[in-house]
Amino acid sequence: MNRIPQICILAALALLAASCGGNSTLDDTESAVMLTVEVEEYNPEIDICGAAGIDVTISEMNVISRPKEPGGTLGPAQDVNITRWVITPSRSDGGTTASPEWAIDQGVYVPAGGDTKLENWRVFPAEYFLQLPLSNLLPENGGFDPETGQTNIRQTLQLEMFGRTVSGKAVSTEPINIAFNFYCVSP
Repeated sequence: MNRIPQICILAALALLAASCGGNSTLDDTESAVMLTVEVEEYNPEIDICGAAGIDVTISEMNVISRPKEPGGTLGPAQDVNITRWVITPSRSDGGTTASPEWAIDQGVYVPAGGDTKLENWRVFPAEYFLQLPLSNLLPENGGFDPETGQTNIRQTLQLEMFGRTVSGKAVSTEPINIAFNFYCVSP
């Protein structure tokens, strides 16, 4: 009788140890490449009234592929197909309500050990101008942010891209923060 609890404890520990293998398909550590994003040029000042219906874009950015191992070599099997972008806004002006997270499926090819230059890629949909907190800046809603009392809202958009190498390994970019100042100049 005394052995049954001991056997159960040993079985539970063995199951726990076996389940902690860290073999998640979303774990970017399984790829031999590391991806980074460099924003070269963008306009951080967004007039949501003047840009009504126009998505926020980054004028110029590069996605760069490098080996994780310093001095490592990469081949065509480590070329990356990015398939999903996730943008997570946060307030950088003291306010607490941020725009919702936005995910978009967009394909980008990045050669192993190389880079891909992107021009005018969307990072924020114009329909979010009509949602809280940015909709507070519209004249019909008072024209100011009730959390800060300001006529502008500063948000940082954290951009992260996800994809797979040609060989099927999961990979993601290092998250990058991009600062924007949203305001409304009434017509």
